[in-house]
Amino acid sequence: MFKPQMKFQKILFPVLIALSGVVFVYSLGIMTDMYGLYQTQALGGVTGSQIFYDMQGYNHNMVLISIALIVIGCLPFVFASNTRRKYYQGNTVATYVQAAALVGTAAYLIINCLKFRSQFLNTVDFEMYKMMAETMNFIYSESTFFFDAGIIIALLLIAGACALVYNLTWKNKLVKQEDAILKGETING
Repeated sequence: MFKPQMKFQKILFPVLIALSGVVFVYSLGIMTDMYGLYQTQALGGVTGSQIFYDMQGYNHNMVLISIALIVIGCLPFVFASNTRRKYYQGNTVATYVQAAALVGTAAYLIINCLKFRSQFLNTVDFEMYKMMAETMNFIYSESTFFFDAGIIIALLLIAGACALVYNLTWKNKLVKQEDAILKGETING
């Protein structure tokens, strides 16, 4: 009765920690494509290069948020949610805290990725940027990879939160069924 659900949760929690690790790696690489714009400052800057400075707070926050996600991802292991057959209040609270953290991070990612992607594409003078990059021999990039990747990661975080809530619902349903069987009641489904 519990075997498929137990297998699911044993896989789910390590996957969510790994996903939190992906968010951390992502947060370390966010500014990679923006560095060329920073380098143009030596020549007076490119129109729109201000985005490098505008994104600093977002980058800093994402590093802190990703570390918090990793710590929160350890909660199921602290409360033994990954191996527990029956959840108690601590397990339930830990599940909701982790789900809320995942959804909150996803919302923060989506809002900022869309905002900065738009700023990047609409304010940077790419012709001047390319000319300066060739003149000074530094990396030129028109790529929106990190913005697009942030949105994909956000969708994965939302899927992870949904999986957490699904796991909790599944577990509670099984526990209720087991309690009914122990009381000698018949169960449906």
